[in-house]
Amino acid sequence: MSFVDLPLPNRSIALTGRPVAAPAAMLFTIVMLAGLAIGLGIWQGPGLWRDLQISQNPMTLPNGQVLDGECSTRRGLTDCEAQLVYDYDGKSYDTHVSLAFLDFSSGDYEVDVVISRGKPELATLSLGLEMLWNRLAVFAVFMLVFVGGVVAMLWGAWQAGRANRAAATPGRLVVVPVEVAGIDNKRGAGFVSYFATENGKRKGHVVRTRFAAGQAPLMALDARGKMFGVAVKSEHVGLPVLLDSGLERLELDDAERQLALSTFDVEQEGRGGLAANVPAKPSAGRRALRGLLAGLGVLVLLIGGLVGYWVYYVTSGGDAFESLGMEINNMMPEPLNLWGCEQLEARFGGGRAPFGCTADDYTSWKTATTKTKS
Repeated sequence: MSFVDLPLPNRSIALTGRPVAAPAAMLFTIVMLAGLAIGLGIWQGPGLWRDLQISQNPMTLPNGQVLDGECSTRRGLTDCEAQLVYDYDGKSYDTHVSLAFLDFSSGDYEVDVVISRGKPELATLSLGLEMLWNRLAVFAVFMLVFVGGVVAMLWGAWQAGRANRAAATPGRLVVVPVEVAGIDNKRGAGFVSYFATENGKRKGHVVRTRFAAGQAPLMALDARGKMFGVAVKSEHVGLPVLLDSGLERLELDDAERQLALSTFDVEQEGRGGLAANVPAKPSAGRRALRGLLAGLGVLVLLIGGLVGYWVYYVTSGGDAFESLGMEINNMMPEPLNLWGCEQLEARFGGGRAPFGCTADDYTSWKTATTKTKS
């Protein structure tokens, strides 16, 4: 039994127009994210590929010169550039390097010129190799966000087009409730976002639809007095299609449309009001708040996971030179970094210090130097 009394003819009915809209700001978002992905690839891609090759067979050049070397940090993302000048095997080389990585520590970087033994024209900074996995991770995360956003937009547009083509095929319809999340009025049209529901709870992803000027979504009170949007689900369409208040989206004749609406209105009046004329209130602020809270939740989980792994690495890890552990420990604020290095030195103090815990000679433990100064 339907949650509302909306009698539709006992036959196959087609849905008119294009009831499922593509994602909001799709073209702008695709162009912006694609541009960012291409820009990031041009900026960091060649340098990462160069340093991956160098890391296979590196050789440090003590006489190599680093000219105009500069690093700048913005909210943890460090960007370094330098001009490298060096001689090798009777030839002179002059190349520019640029690299970006995540690092929350402060202070200067001591660097050397490193080249590939087999390809001496490939040169980088020793810092670039030390931060190689950090750089790859940062590059992968940003590319995943940018490319993933483009794919998500294209997938949403493809789903909308497929649903609209299927909706035009006459089929049996079932009246279902949907939860309207918000209405956005643009250029005389209304874009409504809604969710399918099951047992009063949201189900699946958000669906977006467009109403022309003068149209409004068909809203209804259920038997418990809760407001829902009235939608139909066709045997050919997986997504529910939100109806308009005049049922113009259904291929009905005037008599069928009038009978359905009059019966619906009588029931709604008995439930406390003519819900067909009740507009859904925009909830842009609530959606923005939910998105912010969701993003903060993911960030908190990510930070918690990294901190937990760092604690494991410095207190219980079996290898002081584990790459991810070293990177996290190096990014920690100085008091936490020193504490972590003390834990590592207590367990691995007989050997060379790992990255993030080295003194100025890049070999001994900086915790030992700190203790001597105090």
